[in-house]
Amino acid sequence: MRVMTSMRALSALLAASVLPCFGQSLDSITRPQQGRSMRATSGNPFNNTDLARFEIGQSKTIADLVGPGEIRHIWLVPTSMDIRHPRALVLRMWWDGAAAPSVEVPLGDFFAVGNGMQADVDSLPVKVCSRGRGYNCYWRMPFRKSAKITLANESDREPASCYFQIDWVRQDREPDDLMYFHARYHQECPPQMGKPYTVFVGKGRGHYVGTVLSSQNAIGHWFGEGDDFFYIDGEQVPSIAGTGTEDYLSEAWNMRVHSSLFTGCTIFEPRAADARITAYRWHIPDPVIFRKSLRLELERKGFLMTSKGEVLSEAGSRPDYWSSVAFWYQDTIAEPWCQFPPYRDRVNPEIVLQLPRVVKTIRHSQDVELQVNPYNRATYTKPWFRAKNEAIGSWIEIPFTITEKGRYSMSLFQHLRDDNGIWKVYIDNQEIHQAGESQIAGGYEVDLVNQLAPQAVNKTLDFYNTYRKDEHEDYIYGQRRERKIGLFHFEPGEHALRLVCVGANPGSVHPETGKPGYNLSADVLSLRKLPFENMDQWIQKAIEMEKAAEKTTPGK
Repeated sequence: MRVMTSMRALSALLAASVLPCFGQSLDSITRPQQGRSMRATSGNPFNNTDLARFEIGQSKTIADLVGPGEIRHIWLVPTSMDIRHPRALVLRMWWDGAAAPSVEVPLGDFFAVGNGMQADVDSLPVKVCSRGRGYNCYWRMPFRKSAKITLANESDREPASCYFQIDWVRQDREPDDLMYFHARYHQECPPQMGKPYTVFVGKGRGHYVGTVLSSQNAIGHWFGEGDDFFYIDGEQVPSIAGTGTEDYLSEAWNMRVHSSLFTGCTIFEPRAADARITAYRWHIPDPVIFRKSLRLELERKGFLMTSKGEVLSEAGSRPDYWSSVAFWYQDTIAEPWCQFPPYRDRVNPEIVLQLPRVVKTIRHSQDVELQVNPYNRATYTKPWFRAKNEAIGSWIEIPFTITEKGRYSMSLFQHLRDDNGIWKVYIDNQEIHQAGESQIAGGYEVDLVNQLAPQAVNKTLDFYNTYRKDEHEDYIYGQRRERKIGLFHFEPGEHALRLVCVGANPGSVHPETGKPGYNLSADVLSLRKLPFENMDQWIQKAIEMEKAAEKTTPGK
């Protein structure tokens, strides 16, 4: 009898140990499945308008499920003319009638792309495809009695719409043991000097399964020398301590854009001031287990570089604006440990010119024909803007109005095509290095910012599609790419971005005539007003703090 009892216990233990692998293994689908497959969807059987529309500020319930059950797959395809809609759209989930949502996250951040940007992701629990437009989630989300999911359009600029499918299994009985899925967004903008960044604070019994970390850097150079610290069950000294930010994210010696099962870096701009970065780490094979509490902190340390390009420290307290999403499972429904910030606190103030909409304001030389062409799925407006051009020296000029004095980050959402040329950038009729700080790739060296000779600064944008990923999509529609131009101080008034054709990419050749392609196509001109000005005073104080700490450290 004792032998049989022991065998049953061993069998139960083995079953429990392999269950987490079932969702990742083809072996699981050869065994009988329990429950009934269900779906909540935006589709309808009457016509092809299979999407939900969201007015400005509107929230809608996209799933209201009666359990017991488990959500297995979520598919979302949002659209909006708000170019930061991944930060404007908010996903919330409630389990078993709880008053507080267990999931409260901007849509893009939940899917491992922060700062309102878009990128492809190819990981185990989330996948983003179609160049950042199709969102898939495979986190398992069990519940006993009910599940409610809402999507809110918190933009104050544009309406939105979304296709959705939520696949779940309704079970015959409540599970004996259940861990609720949680995901919570947090940001610290601006930071406190010398204070670590808090990623997660949890109370109860559970296990931590993932981090999405985003940064909007306030100064140039490397941002990630800070260590990670997991304080488990109230301990004063962390039992899990790391060696650096990119080390925690499973990278080494810098970070590179990539995506894999458990780790990835989805956004990494050149290491200039205002560089935007997002990376993720899923603790699926190595969850951090806690029985009473857990606190995860990251030091916000890295290189300190002045506005003149002088590096003063390799591990000083940096003023970067950080945001994150913590993912965990818990045996109870957790109360929110931080407040969810409003939309205007999650994004920068931004001047956005949709070029097909403002084409009548764009000035141009006589030999340029401005076109707004029919449907193109790679662009925001679907009709797309092109400057049709056959000569070097032709130009276009895009005017914009600044109402508030400040420091602005300028980006052009290029529409890359095979018949496009190379165009030189001028700001208010000045060379880019005279007007401000160029951040165009190919002429930006992080250690020589504002010290490069004028001839070393890249002043041109190549509109040829060198980033071809998909022959069908790229050859027919081209590719959209948000390209950083640089940082500029603007006074209130009228300003202009001028682009002058200086040549063609060697690959840009008409297949029939053999003539080079000199066209230009683009989608959006963006000017984000930065929340930080010159940070030299911060850097000086951080250096003083670092020196004071060295004097009080034993052995120094």
